[in-house]
Amino acid sequence: MSAASPLGAALQPLRRDADGAAAAFTVDPADPVLIGHYPGFPVLPGVYLIEAADRTVKHWSEGGRAVRLTAVARCQFLHPVYPGDRVVTEVTVTGADGDELVCRAQVRTGRGKVADVRLRYARESR
Repeated sequence: MSAASPLGAALQPLRRDADGAAAAFTVDPADPVLIGHYPGFPVLPGVYLIEAADRTVKHWSEGGRAVRLTAVARCQFLHPVYPGDRVVTEVTVTGADGDELVCRAQVRTGRGKVADVRLRYARESR
């Protein structure tokens, strides 16, 4: 992953099977983005949650055909994510037999669900 990735190398894979994958990361309280994103009320920007879902899908596809994100079909942020929170992303993959994948990600912290994300992917040609 490039240095431009909001999560850097912090995403930890938890599981991968035929139906999807899961991964987690802990929000670094020292991340400089937290200082400027809602000053006085540090919360994790939503783009980090989308990035976590995308990287979890790419972890799922490892060893098979590479996938390319084509659309963020839906993204609903339900609750804020705070410095120090452990974030778990559970991805379910449908349509895995064709050239297009539809993925649904449930993003949670210890306080419950914080985001619902739906992503679409194209499989790269071999």
